[in-house]
Amino acid sequence: MKPKKGILSILMIVFALLRFVDYVYAVTAFQILQAGILIAVLAGVAPRVNTAAKLVLAMMSLIGASLLLYSGVGLQDWLRALLQNGNLAMLLICVPMISMPFYYEDYQAELKKLIQARMHNVMSFLGMVAICSHILSALISVGSIPLIYPLLLPFALMYNAEKFFLKTVSRGYFSTGFWSPAWASVIIYSVYPDVKWLKVIPVGIGFAVLYTAMNLASMYFETRRKPQNFRLAEPEPGPGHDQKKIRIMMLMAAAMIASIIVFNTASGWDLILVVSLVSVGFPLIAALAQGHGSAYRRLIKNYYNVSLPKTMEQVAIFVLAGFLGRALDVSGAGLAVAGLLPEWLRYSSPAMIAAIALIMALPSLVGVHPTATGTAMVAVLQPAALGLANYTYCLALILGWIVGHMVAPFSGTALLISGINGKSNFANSVLLNWKFSLVCIVVFSLLISVIGPMM
Repeated sequence: MKPKKGILSILMIVFALLRFVDYVYAVTAFQILQAGILIAVLAGVAPRVNTAAKLVLAMMSLIGASLLLYSGVGLQDWLRALLQNGNLAMLLICVPMISMPFYYEDYQAELKKLIQARMHNVMSFLGMVAICSHILSALISVGSIPLIYPLLLPFALMYNAEKFFLKTVSRGYFSTGFWSPAWASVIIYSVYPDVKWLKVIPVGIGFAVLYTAMNLASMYFETRRKPQNFRLAEPEPGPGHDQKKIRIMMLMAAAMIASIIVFNTASGWDLILVVSLVSVGFPLIAALAQGHGSAYRRLIKNYYNVSLPKTMEQVAIFVLAGFLGRALDVSGAGLAVAGLLPEWLRYSSPAMIAAIALIMALPSLVGVHPTATGTAMVAVLQPAALGLANYTYCLALILGWIVGHMVAPFSGTALLISGINGKSNFANSVLLNWKFSLVCIVVFSLLISVIGPMM
């Protein structure tokens, strides 16, 4: 009998609490309890996911277990394999809460008014959408897509630019992967002691700006080729936006990021733990400071009933990806994976970076989540063995993470967008982004090969 969603939600919350305590005290009994909870969550999630996800979960489980059995390891290694991505599971459980302060008031309506007042043609509209999409995605992750898409779709239809609008909204979300702590790729910064998230932020933001400029440039040249396809109408002037609310939203965003930076610097704790703690504590502090107790209680209920159940599949994928990665490492199979890369790649950093990005992106086309590939690569491949510095390797993995999500037809992002616009998940992923993904691989592989060794 599979556990009910309510029971699974409680189990995940208990897991996160145990993970917090275990980080401080490292009690073996707590680790055993965590492993038991994860097994129960996996058993409850597996029957609920789609066929492709079931296949991925089954393959990771079977391959990982087979490798551990073949290696003849003890129970302690099985426990470590199951908890390999325990911190990441905790992050996925906690991070949906980080967006709560941005729903205490109707800040989204003010953004809509701001866009309505500032846009004058299709490119100014898309530019404003790109900025808003990136900012909101950095704050509320993938939740920005169902928020922005229906809110601003009428304007896109007015300009006859629905496809460009979709590209801008989704790529605005993907662009935050270069630096945002709300992305699960922050696990990369926790694996290598000399790689610091704070040092990556300026480079990541620069990459995000370039990525956005590349996207808008491609749209500009296409609109110039066929200007007759795009209407030049402007919206009717609407009521002015509330500048106070916009300022409050920006101040909250700055305070949230600053709290992560300060906490991470002062405590020296794992970045994933810091982001998880801020995700839990910041919404409560913001609610108390602003007098939004009732809104906080309402959103906590929404988190428990809606947001938390939606993370269950992601938690399952990340847990089993870590399990597989640990099994590859313990068994020595990970070294064989590194050996599959041609020797000549080790003498060309741009080519090696591009190969890493493709290794993460191509399996996603057939249902292997980029998360599974990425976490396995983090676990088994050493940068030095690939001829790369640690920062170079981390940035290469992030590039692969982003490209993999852009083209993955079975990712949560593609399925979410398909549920909003009614188009196939292939139309909203690989068909929409494959050309732009190849350009990104070429451009950012060259940049990372130069910038990475300098960090």
